[in-house]
Amino acid sequence: MADPNKRFVVECGDMLHRRVGPAPEREPGDFLTKAEAAIRIINEMDANIEQARDSRRRAVRVLWAERRKAFQ
Repeated sequence: MADPNKRFVVECGDMLHRRVGPAPEREPGDFLTKAEAAIRIINEMDANIEQARDSRRRAVRVLWAERRKAFQ
C-alpha cells in the first residue's frame, strides 16, 4: 500500500499561485509529502522571482535608453 503521508500534490494556478493540496482520493500514483510539495513550490517560486527580476532589469534598461534619446 502507498505511504499515507505521501498523499499531496502541488495545486497549480498561474505562475505565482501554487499551494499544497491533497491528492485525489481515487487516483493512484506516486504523490508527495507536504514537505516535498512545499519544497517544490519554493523552488518554482525562486525561479519565477529570478525571471521577473531579469524582465524588470531589461525593461529598466530600455526605459533609460529611451529617456536618454529624448534628451539628446
